[in-house]
Amino acid sequence: MKIVNTLILFASLGLLVMWVDQFIYKGVDLKDSYFFLMFSVSGFLYYTYRRGLQKMNEDSEKKDSKNEKKKK
Repeated sequence: MKIVNTLILFASLGLLVMWVDQFIYKGVDLKDSYFFLMFSVSGFLYYTYRRGLQKMNEDSEKKDSKNEKKKK
């Protein structure tokens, strides 16, 4: 799961770098490089969503293990 999260993060970063290169340095119109920006932002949002789910699952597992220890 960590490998997939890392790939999503760096793919989003790569798309953002490509958008900056196209839009700022090469002077391409925004309408022609807009998809780089949108895929980059959506990738970052998906990465944070997956990261949040992972943290929520870890927290619930910790609470469950603490409750089991208290019952014994």
